[in-house]
Amino acid sequence: MRYAYTLHVMLVAVLALPPQATIDWPALTQKPYAGAKIPDLGLKPLLSKDGNPITTKDGWTARRQELADAWQAKLGPFPKKPANLDVKIEETEKCDGYTRQLLSFHSAEGDRLLTYLLIPDGIKPDEKRPAVVVFHQTTKDTLREPAGLGAKPHLALGVHLVKRGYVVLSPQCYIMKGKGPRAQADECAKTWSGLTGLGKMTFDAIRCVDFLASLAYVDVLRIGCIGFSLGAKEVLYAMAFETRYKCGVFNEGGVGLKMSNWTDPWYLTEKMKPHIPDMENHQVLALCAPRPILILGGDSADGDASWPFVHAALPVYRLLGAEAKIGLLNHKGKHGYPVEGRRQSYRWLDHWLEHRSTSDEVGPADIPKK
Repeated sequence: MRYAYTLHVMLVAVLALPPQATIDWPALTQKPYAGAKIPDLGLKPLLSKDGNPITTKDGWTARRQELADAWQAKLGPFPKKPANLDVKIEETEKCDGYTRQLLSFHSAEGDRLLTYLLIPDGIKPDEKRPAVVVFHQTTKDTLREPAGLGAKPHLALGVHLVKRGYVVLSPQCYIMKGKGPRAQADECAKTWSGLTGLGKMTFDAIRCVDFLASLAYVDVLRIGCIGFSLGAKEVLYAMAFETRYKCGVFNEGGVGLKMSNWTDPWYLTEKMKPHIPDMENHQVLALCAPRPILILGGDSADGDASWPFVHAALPVYRLLGAEAKIGLLNHKGKHGYPVEGRRQSYRWLDHWLEHRSTSDEVGPADIPKK
């Protein structure tokens, strides 16, 4: 396709820019798709409840609440937040340019969230740094992978970001605890009546911001999130349901509900199937507006096929004067996170979190699949 070729040429050109160069994001993430044919996926236009176009910000505010309520009903009711975080530090290790702590804190009552906290060296007294929550993919390494303790250093996203000067939090997704995803989904349903697995993930993502907000050296107005695969799914719903996330990057999560395994027991469950496409993730994307979110992918889950979802959410971003803050970038890779995609992801975070990175760290080249 011509627009895919154009995007590839533009991506190569942008990769040559110096770390702090200004990037024309719409030119990179929207313009290549200007002539793309939009297939009929049954996506409902983001209209008012009575079917009329939304032409005012107040009109969107009302419709946004209706959509948020509808999607909250699918996620299930969030647990009550405990009275305090009750942070417990289990390990502290000095690394090259940063400190890595293994700690846990209360998520819901009777449930603790295990995380790695990466703190860059050189934070001055009274200085506040931007922070990024890194949601891991489905891997036995879980929270260890972003923190640099997994088998794939090119996926140590947290290490790359802390070396760029960010405070980083790498939480463990609940489905990777205990006996695995299905058992954890069953346990979730028993413990919190009506709460889906994706609802639990979203609540945990909210609690991650609560924890970061408790740290004196974190700027609560500059907290972002990034995730790959399973972690990308968490990014989308974290952004939609927690407005303190100011910026997000979604890589290879399969943004459409039929593009990936969103109806598995540990996500939205099969109960979601009858509601597709009347309810689809372009609505969840719109809930993120006007905050920046980048959809990233390749030839597996989120390549050019994801454009209809971004296109469907764009009218809301335009209405809110934030058209430049959403886009799609096809990194042309398989189900992974190639170095070119990581570089642009980190620059997206730098740009929208107003952070001048201390380096253009992106980690090593990808490990080829055997």
